[in-house]
Amino acid sequence: MFSPPDKTRPFVQWCDHNILIPVTLCCILGTVTGRRQPSVLPETAAVIVLLLLVLIAIILYFQQKKAALFLALPLFFLVGHLNTVHHVKAPLAAGHIFNLLNQQRSVTLVGTLATMVEQYSEKSRFEIQVKEILVHGEHSSRQPVHGRVRLSMRGKTDSLQPGSTLMILAKVGRITNFKTPGGFDYKGYMAAGNIYVSGWIKDRQHIIQVRDQTQSRLQQLRYVPEQVRQKVALFLARHLDPDVSGLYQALLVGSRAGVSKPVLEQFKATGTMHLLAISGLHMGLLGLMIGSTLNWLLKRSQWLMLHVHVPSLALIGTLPILVGYGFIAGMNTPVLRALIMAVVLLTAVIVRRQHSLLHLVAAAALVVLSASPLALFTVSFQLSFAAVTALALFFPQLISTAQLDAPKPGRVATLGGYAKTALLVSITATLGTLPFMLLHFNRFSTIGPVMNLIVEPFLCFWALPWGLVAIPLIFIAPQAAVLFLKIGSLGIAAGQQCTALGAAIPFASLWTITPTTLEISLYGLLLLGWRLRPQPARIGKITTLGGLLLMLHFTWGLWLPEKPGDSHITYLDVGQGSTSFLHLPDGSRILIDGGGTRNSSFNVGERIIGPYLWKQRIWRLDQAIITHPHSDHFNGMDFVLTHFRPKVLYINGDQRSEGNYIQILDQARQQGVDIIVPDADKDIVRDRDFQLVIMGMNGLPIKQNASVNDKCLVLKYTQGRRAFLFPADISRKSENILIEERVKLTADVLLASHHGSATSNSKQFITAVNPSLIVVSAGKTGQAHYPAPANFVFWKEQHIQTRITRDQGTITCTTDGSKLDCTDFVDK
Repeated sequence: MFSPPDKTRPFVQWCDHNILIPVTLCCILGTVTGRRQPSVLPETAAVIVLLLLVLIAIILYFQQKKAALFLALPLFFLVGHLNTVHHVKAPLAAGHIFNLLNQQRSVTLVGTLATMVEQYSEKSRFEIQVKEILVHGEHSSRQPVHGRVRLSMRGKTDSLQPGSTLMILAKVGRITNFKTPGGFDYKGYMAAGNIYVSGWIKDRQHIIQVRDQTQSRLQQLRYVPEQVRQKVALFLARHLDPDVSGLYQALLVGSRAGVSKPVLEQFKATGTMHLLAISGLHMGLLGLMIGSTLNWLLKRSQWLMLHVHVPSLALIGTLPILVGYGFIAGMNTPVLRALIMAVVLLTAVIVRRQHSLLHLVAAAALVVLSASPLALFTVSFQLSFAAVTALALFFPQLISTAQLDAPKPGRVATLGGYAKTALLVSITATLGTLPFMLLHFNRFSTIGPVMNLIVEPFLCFWALPWGLVAIPLIFIAPQAAVLFLKIGSLGIAAGQQCTALGAAIPFASLWTITPTTLEISLYGLLLLGWRLRPQPARIGKITTLGGLLLMLHFTWGLWLPEKPGDSHITYLDVGQGSTSFLHLPDGSRILIDGGGTRNSSFNVGERIIGPYLWKQRIWRLDQAIITHPHSDHFNGMDFVLTHFRPKVLYINGDQRSEGNYIQILDQARQQGVDIIVPDADKDIVRDRDFQLVIMGMNGLPIKQNASVNDKCLVLKYTQGRRAFLFPADISRKSENILIEERVKLTADVLLASHHGSATSNSKQFITAVNPSLIVVSAGKTGQAHYPAPANFVFWKEQHIQTRITRDQGTITCTTDGSKLDCTDFVDK
């Protein structure tokens, strides 16, 4: 009897031979939905459904394999979803310290030092596993809690030992993000390491070591790797130059705390930053070097060649070294992931199964996500798996292409052949990670593949092996360890010098806007199309054309900036500071102030303002304004000037300054930016339908000895019958002058003067402005004073809506001159 062909058979056969790939993709999809919609399916119901699916899958596997394969997909989706929900809800469990801290509080913590103490230039940082807490002002006695807390302290200390029990006086609170689109998801990054609370210790004297009788010998052993890490880091710091020591610490113990900012920037600019992290590719190269050496040595024995599988023996010999290295590097989630990926890569290469590498990568991803599903959303996970997946997909084909013009037998294993192979690896990894680099960092290195080829041998094949040999000698023969480290430091110095030279090359590193999900997807499809290419000539032309069109779409805003038609006024959440961005109907892009949280290690321009503008597809600014020389209004402007290159910079002309204000003005002059000191009634932008005008304070009757705040530039933007007032930090004195001079202050939206402080925002001023919405740009550090309670009460009595950036996040108002719509950033 004739039966129609089964059209699903090719797909079923593919799934049967490649089952790890689709189930891993389904697990990833379940992980994404579990984080974004953790309450879509109640956990109890989900567990019941999961058990039923498992039971049905077992029955079908023995009865009908085809149906079992299809059932495996929703099964792994549900596993990924439930596992992620469990981790997302972890801090909500009873007794977790997260639940006791809805705001920053002064507390006394008792817990175990769980990590080495990382020594930065100005602070120390470590993590403790808390056991008890006393919240000051609330409880008279300590109460038991659990959870991990990250603590920082000014200055350095080397007297704390991992595994010791500490009593600490600190100010702690929940970890939060700046609620601004495009910013780094620090909260999610820390959650992937099961850390939800952080804090600050004012002084070393606020740490007391106490004796813990409850810790067993076995419990103490778990802290031995961290003790070794700390011992190695301190040894390096004491016996090597600071820059060499910092880089060696990054290579050996996985801590970049000792690497200076200029050196870090050199590695970022040359695309070699991944060499300073314990990545899968990094550990894989180390394993490949050790495994290849062992493989070559073992093959010298004819007896071994006849009686055992030498590659497998080499792999077995390599694993303990990699595991030991992983323990020394901390064996945290990134290191564990790197170890798993290295073993996968090493296994594939040594046993000559490169063509099965994609399945092994899928298996590695499945293992990592099972242990830590939130790792999926971290930058390191995405970059590592993107690089290895690209190698799995493209490298075998690139190698076979390269071998077409390979030299004759006997000359293959030349230095040139190895260099060519290494360059192909670097190019392949760069292509795989490119969209994620742009998504998370908005930059890529044009010289990255070549620089990796140059720097990697110095660090990974010279410095790292000498360092690994030196580690055990630190404990038994310190002088020999110093000698080996000195030899290895030659590679460190050479690698650093290469990055310094590379970073100085013009256009070595390019900064770009943030790619959209569609652009990333199209990029991936183009790469896959090139990889599969059933008809090479035709597919090659299509992928080339598609690549050009994608590049044109990506850079379109650089040549033809968007003209939105409406006005978009955005008040960014920058902590305790002020930054506002205006995108006008004709496409003009204007930044009013560019400052925020004051922190020597945190540049608000690089971390918040720049990423926000790139997220909005902004390549360049037309004009920038610094209302007055207080650092919380300009401390990110150096980065803005460098990367967004405004044509004009408006300042108030006040000769008093603080921070790097003078350097910013010098930078603007060197870039050819016009610096203008405007008077009142100066038009910044004027069109038939919209205007941005200086309302004061220059040109108004203000005393010469007035404060810096009272000499601020005051601006007003108007489109149609809608208006926005930006009074910067003026006090009531300047507010009264504006009223007396009959300046037209009426506005729909008011940016509260001086962040809503008690010395500003007088009742007369608020009455004169008559806003329907007051925006307060303030951070957590000024929560008690910004806005002032009395001001907030008055605004509420006047039925004026109030939004505070620290609570509602970045606030964007859109108007066509008639309608007005203001929305908050939703912190996911």
